[in-house]
Amino acid sequence: MKKLSLIVSLILVSFISIYLTSCATIVTGTHQLVTINCNVDSADVKLDGVLVGKTPFTGEIKKNGNVITVEAEGYKTHEIALSTTTEGMFWGNIITGGTLGSITDYASGAAYKYAPSSFQVELIKKGVALNIFKKNYELKKFAMVNMSNITIDISNNGGQYLNSLIQLANKEPNENTYELVRSLLIKSKGDQVAFGKEITQLL
Repeated sequence: MKKLSLIVSLILVSFISIYLTSCATIVTGTHQLVTINCNVDSADVKLDGVLVGKTPFTGEIKKNGNVITVEAEGYKTHEIALSTTTEGMFWGNIITGGTLGSITDYASGAAYKYAPSSFQVELIKKGVALNIFKKNYELKKFAMVNMSNITIDISNNGGQYLNSLIQLANKEPNENTYELVRSLLIKSKGDQVAFGKEITQLL
């Protein structure tokens, strides 16, 4: 029995050692896989002025970069500064995963982190009033962060999160608005980013 316990212990120690080594490799590597979604498709994604792709973007970028720029014709350019203070959030341990519940707003209020290495960027159309943009932004963010709770409320035909979402759109919570949110949830197929885009139909 003691021999069996010793063997199990050695296996566990070996597994933990390999796991921690793998974590260290991912965290301390020179590149990081990132995803950048945007309310505008085919917007240019640049790292320190060099084009690395277009939205929706998923790819590896160098960790020593300073600024990610997202820009599209007819929209105001948005920048995400990758300073040393971002290290724990942006380059953090991607093995542990992340949820929309740990959302992080950035200085301009137009980009937020919704997973360890994923960002949602909202570009402001030139000529659009800032208050209208903010209303869209807050509605989409609330929908994405609270999608699971909104789904539960829909199944219960009402609830705090569902009502708050509808009120953010300056609408009255009732059967009609509940049905609209239900249809948008179905259309998004459980994808939080897609739900965020669809929910603006409430406005």
